[in-house]
Amino acid sequence: MSRNLLCGRAKDKSDVSSIPGWFQPQDQKLFRWFLGEQKRRPIVGDLAELGVYMGKSAIVIGEYLRPGETFTVIDLFESPAFDDDNSVENNNTYADLTQRVFEANYLRFHVELPTVVKAPSSEILDHASAGAHRFVHVDASHLYEHVQTDVASARVLLHESGVVAFDDIQSHHTPGVAAAVWSAVHNGGLRPIAISQPKLYGTWGDPAPWQQALLSWLPSSGLGYEVQQVAGAPLVRVWQPVMARRSVARALARSVLPPVVRSHIRQYRARRHEARSL
Repeated sequence: MSRNLLCGRAKDKSDVSSIPGWFQPQDQKLFRWFLGEQKRRPIVGDLAELGVYMGKSAIVIGEYLRPGETFTVIDLFESPAFDDDNSVENNNTYADLTQRVFEANYLRFHVELPTVVKAPSSEILDHASAGAHRFVHVDASHLYEHVQTDVASARVLLHESGVVAFDDIQSHHTPGVAAAVWSAVHNGGLRPIAISQPKLYGTWGDPAPWQQALLSWLPSSGLGYEVQQVAGAPLVRVWQPVMARRSVARALARSVLPPVVRSHIRQYRARRHEARSL
């Protein structure tokens, strides 16, 4: 299905901000840059996403799917988890996620679905080709043991020039992600390229060409950046400027909060404005 020549063509010209989720504008820019840079070089290969939520990041990734490539997404969707800890996590955070909702969102922007797999992310290697991928986004379970498996899967999926993006690398509520990913940096050959507030971008190949090209682009990107030395190697840190972060926070709240809550907030602000004008 995903090998159709039309698969990467956009249908909906509206912004992906209309899709609920936590895919921040800084990372939308970074995804587009990495995927666009792969096209410019050119670097060919398949695409994969482990954990999709409502499809916000998948929609962006799908824009860069080229003829002959496969885009595979995997998620439990509404299926039950296989252990108690993962069930708790899914019930607390992803209770409203269904495959139908993901597919409807994706088809607003693309004429054809990616290869959609309803299964735990640990089964991705049963559905996607080893050593054939140029970009893998990992945003599935936040539990340490599960992330360890996802890190190992990403390494198998990627070819030498491939890039992986790990979500929730610095979030307070996801220490298992940080522990698993930084362990791979120290002991598993993962080499960081860049880090944003939510994500770490890395490769099991050579990060230097990526960093050089990224530093050439960043001055015109509207993002803040610096280079730090981490464990004896350079790491590009990227962030959203302060004024932009405020508008991002408002947009994020609009996309995530239920309509009834947004309505109450609007009414509260209207009452405050009316009181101040008296």
